[in-house]
Amino acid sequence: MQRIENTNARFELGYWAIRGLAQPIRFLLAHAEVEISEVRFGINQDGSLIEDESPDWQDHKDALSLPFANLPYLIDLELPNEVRMTQSNAIMRFLARRFDYYGDTAIEQTWIDLLQDEAYDFRNSIIETAYTLGPEYEKTFAEFKSTSVPRYLDGFEYHLSNRKLQNCFVGSRISLVDFILYELIWQVRLMVAGSITVTNRPTLHRFLESFEKIPQIAAYRAGDDYIDRPINSPWASFC
Repeated sequence: MQRIENTNARFELGYWAIRGLAQPIRFLLAHAEVEISEVRFGINQDGSLIEDESPDWQDHKDALSLPFANLPYLIDLELPNEVRMTQSNAIMRFLARRFDYYGDTAIEQTWIDLLQDEAYDFRNSIIETAYTLGPEYEKTFAEFKSTSVPRYLDGFEYHLSNRKLQNCFVGSRISLVDFILYELIWQVRLMVAGSITVTNRPTLHRFLESFEKIPQIAAYRAGDDYIDRPINSPWASFC
């Protein structure tokens, strides 16, 4: 595993050395300008790949005292005996409440919850496709492109295009769901060429551009610890 230590870290985030489920968490913490340390599994300290990644996590997890050991995990280094948690959605909501990314009203929170669930339905479809191996991948990808991509992207485009403020999905400022949806929309734009352009889904296209210009996000993306690729495990059909 690779440790990225920060002496001012308030949290430790553990995950595979990919974007995956951890990337929205990384984006939220970068936007909040919260320093973290990371433990990245599946690679050596020098960044080289480990041939068999599974033991890397298995050998480490028993020392963490996580009640539901899984990846990603988050440890609050200021309250390590109280906050040692897993489940990416729960981590996002915890951090959103902690750093004020959970909307301003009960209605906004409801919309955030709804969009978070919709986003993870979309993510399940993405993952099912990306991790289909061998000759079945071509068929699965074709169905994903023709069915899931228009269903979800058109829904997000419709929602966002009908808002007065189109640089965020809920309310008048960035919320936890923007970090999640940016990551998924960004992934699909790479995965399915032409799926998001200024002509076919202009609102989503502008959302991606707007998100990347946020100063904290731009600084994070330019940093040494930012993961551009892989998105998924190196052995996936799309990584």
